[in-house]
Amino acid sequence: MVGFLIGIFFWTISVYWIFNAINFYGAGSALSLFITFLLVAYLSIFFGIFSLSIYFFKGLKFRWITLPCVFFLLEWVRSWMISGFPWLNLGILFEKLWGALPLIGITGTSFVIIMIFCLIFEKKYFLKYGLSLGLLTLLLFGPGHYQSINGEKIKVAVIQPGENELEILMDLSKNANAEIIVWPEATGWLNTDLSAFKSASFNDYEVIGGFFTYDEDKIYSSIVNIHTKHFYNKRNLVPFGEFQPFGDSLKRVNKFFNISNSNISPGSLHQEKSFWSGLVCWELAFNTTFVERVRDTEFVIHVSNDSWYGQGMPEQHLKLAKARAVESNKWVVRSTTDGVSQIISPQYSQSSMKLNRGVIGSISNEIELNKEDTFYVIYGDSPLLFLCTILLVLAVLKKYRIIARKI
Repeated sequence: MVGFLIGIFFWTISVYWIFNAINFYGAGSALSLFITFLLVAYLSIFFGIFSLSIYFFKGLKFRWITLPCVFFLLEWVRSWMISGFPWLNLGILFEKLWGALPLIGITGTSFVIIMIFCLIFEKKYFLKYGLSLGLLTLLLFGPGHYQSINGEKIKVAVIQPGENELEILMDLSKNANAEIIVWPEATGWLNTDLSAFKSASFNDYEVIGGFFTYDEDKIYSSIVNIHTKHFYNKRNLVPFGEFQPFGDSLKRVNKFFNISNSNISPGSLHQEKSFWSGLVCWELAFNTTFVERVRDTEFVIHVSNDSWYGQGMPEQHLKLAKARAVESNKWVVRSTTDGVSQIISPQYSQSSMKLNRGVIGSISNEIELNKEDTFYVIYGDSPLLFLCTILLVLAVLKKYRIIARKI
C-alpha cells in the first residue's frame, strides 16, 4: 500500500498534463479528471508491486540484486502492457546520473540506481562501500558524459510554426540556412507518391517532416523526406488519440474518442532505413522501437506536436530526446509545432538554443554524423532482460525453499 501511495503522489505531479490532453477534445473537466485518475492509479500499481517485492524478499541473501531485477522488469512490462506507457523511468530523472546510458540505456540506469540504494543497507563492507561507490562513479563519470563524434558535418534546421499550416512552414523554411530542414509532426496529408507537393519548390534544401500518409486502405502517421521520398511510419500509436486500443469492445468510449485521426495503422518494427532515423511523437519513449530505428544510422530526427498536452509534457519530452542523444551518441534533431524544439548534441553544451513554447521561428545548427552505434543501441535491453529474468526466477525458487523449510 505504501508503494501504491508513493506512486499516486509521483504520477499525479508528473503526468497531470494528461488531463489537459483529454480535456482538449471536449471530455469536460469531470470526465477528464476521472480518466487521468485511472491512469495514475494504473501506473501506481507498478510501484505497489515493487513495494510488495521488498517485503517478499526480506531476509534473502542476494536481495541487493533481486530487487533491482524486479524494478527493471516492472519498467519493462510497463513499456508494453496495454499498448505501453514507458514514460519517466527512474533512469531518466537525474541527468547527472546519465553516465551509463550508452552502455545500458535508461531502464538499465534505473536498475543500477535501485541497486545502489539496496547496497547501502548491506552489511558487507565491499558491497556497502566498494560496489555501491563503483556503480555511483559509473553513473556520475561514465562514458555518457564524455562521448565525442568525429564525423562529417552537415547543417540542419528545425521549423517551429506555431500551427501546422503549409504557408507558414514554407515561409520559415525559405529563411532557414541549412541543407536539411525538419518540419514537425502531422503538418498535413501527403500521399506516398508525394503528389500533393509536386507544385512546391524544395530545390535549395531537403525537407523532412511529419505527414499523414495513406497506402491503399491504411492511414499512417509518417516522417517523410520529400526530396528522396524515404519515409518511416509511426509504430507506437497514442491510445484513443490515434487508435482504439480495445477495438469494438468499448463502442461508447470509442465513439467519444472518435477524433479525426483515431484510426491510424501502426508501422512495422523493421522498416527500410536511410542515413537518418526518424521517430514520431512519443514512440521516442519506446526502447525497442528506438534502438531498432536508430541502429546503423547517422543522426536522429524526432518530430512531434505537443501543443495539446499543456505546459508540463513538452519539457519532459525534450528531456527524453536529450537522453536518447546520449544513449546513441548521435545528434537528435527535434522539431515540434509550438515547442519545445532543439537540435541536441550528445554533449548537451554543444546543442543549439531552444525554441520554447509559443515561439514561432527556426533554428539552424551544424551537426556531426555518426554511424557507429553504442553498446546499448546494438543490444538494447536484451542482456539485462535475460539476466534479470533468470535471477528473479532463481530468487523466487530460493524464497519458496526457505518458506518450505519453515513449514
